Amino acid sequence: MLRTLQVIGGHPYGGGSYLFQKWCEYLLSKGCRVDVVRTDPYSVAQLKDVQGLNVIEAISIPREIVPAQDARAFVQLVRLMRREGYDVVHTYNATPGLLGRLAARVTGVPIILHHQAGWTVGEDSPLLERVLFTSLEYLGALAGTRSICVSRAEALEGRRLHTAPSSRLVTICNGIDPRPFLSLDGRAARESSLSRLGIAGDALVIGSSSRLAPDKDIESLVRSLDHLSQLLADAATVLLIAGQGPERARLEALASSLGVADRVRFLGFQSDIRGFLSALDVFVIPTLREGLSISLLEAMAAAKPIVASSIPHNREVIEDGVTGLVVPTSNPLAIARAIARFATTPELARVCAQAARQRVLDQYTLERTLEETWALYRDPVPGSRRNLNGRGEGGGREEPRKDLVPGNAHSRSLNGLR
Repeated sequence: MLRTLQVIGGHPYGGGSYLFQKWCEYLLSKGCRVDVVRTDPYSVAQLKDVQGLNVIEAISIPREIVPAQDARAFVQLVRLMRREGYDVVHTYNATPGLLGRLAARVTGVPIILHHQAGWTVGEDSPLLERVLFTSLEYLGALAGTRSICVSRAEALEGRRLHTAPSSRLVTICNGIDPRPFLSLDGRAARESSLSRLGIAGDALVIGSSSRLAPDKDIESLVRSLDHLSQLLADAATVLLIAGQGPERARLEALASSLGVADRVRFLGFQSDIRGFLSALDVFVIPTLREGLSISLLEAMAAAKPIVASSIPHNREVIEDGVTGLVVPTSNPLAIARAIARFATTPELARVCAQAARQRVLDQYTLERTLEETWALYRDPVPGSRRNLNGRGEGGGREEPRKDLVPGNAHSRSLNGLR
């Protein structure tokens, strides 16, 4: 039996929680032992419903750096790993990822993987933060066997910013099970959702789902409503925002100050994402930083017209005028113009929506993601001695690949996760 430990910590993992639970279920189906260090109350409750999964709540790793608590968690992780003798340690998020990988290295775990769903720093980060966090990211990558990038753009960014050795990076793009979303583009599904929300059937319904944090830039989407009312003067518009986070109160105040509060509904966390998506005419993802958004993939599978910010991670799946419309970041007017373009050109909206769905079906399925990750568990560095049959260092180097170029969504990434 393969003994695995998943270290994810105590803060919500956003759309990645969906993939994480599916991954744990997949490991169990393979006959693995699966222990999870997890303390976020909602996520723990969900994971405890998974038969055979062992959730460890005694080790608390907070989202922010708290030296005393982090040191205690590190010692606890070392003791746990020495006692249980895991074959694979797989970490997620920044602080749990660093502590988990260092503890696994100290205790001699054969395979140490990290799920890289977004780098801690970017090119726009303050210099001091870049120096500090890049060094920590690099140290964590050196301690591990592989850092698994959830998109090709993420792997390129890691190489460009030198946040990890190139030889440690592999790419396995996020994926979803598209089947639950394939029936959401019908009139009946939309009317049912609108009725439940108390929205008139002739309204133009715009939506976005994400954690309400500054880097998601929901502010630009709220500000776009004022421009949209000028572009579509005769249309009744409603903006639905699904998700929770520290920005909610500020965004609600912003909507009031702009005089658009009556057109914006903050729905909070939505467990029924299908019902949310079925109500939408246009899905908008204005984010400034992303790995590869699960919410975006779900909206694509639901055949919704997509307006996406022009970060490389979005452009990897959204090709302007083909699978959606791409707009500059932090540009409310551009968002409004793209929404209006879909509203006034229904054929463009239909064609882009269907192409987006097909792209998910062709390239971004959950089955592919799980199979590629499992292959990495069995042989993380093909051709090397660092696998479950030995504890040697991997000697292979994964060279940068042409299919890692952002925007090259026609090629498939078949060589790993992030």
